Amino acid sequence: YFAYLSVLHLRETFGERNDEMSERMRTHYAEADNELHHLLIMESLGGNSSAIDRTVAQTMAFFYYWYVIAIFSVSEPAAYHLSELIED
Repeated sequence: YFAYLSVLHLRETFGERNDEMSERMRTHYAEADNELHHLLIMESLGGNSSAIDRTVAQTMAFFYYWYVIAIFSVSEPAAYHLSELIED
């Protein structure tokens, strides 16, 4: 969700701004906040105790972030579909 926000903020910086985009930014911010709470719960349950696990997770997150930015920049429906596939 943070990748979506990044692209929407970039578009806003270049002058593209409308009510629909503002609403999507609010939605994605709320979704990113929700994911943060899930992450904090997983960490409190010991999900970050192994350095290998943290390294793998951070590496995957880094590449996934840039992949989603590339997809979202080219085709928003494809990026949203990717999120649906991952969530299911």
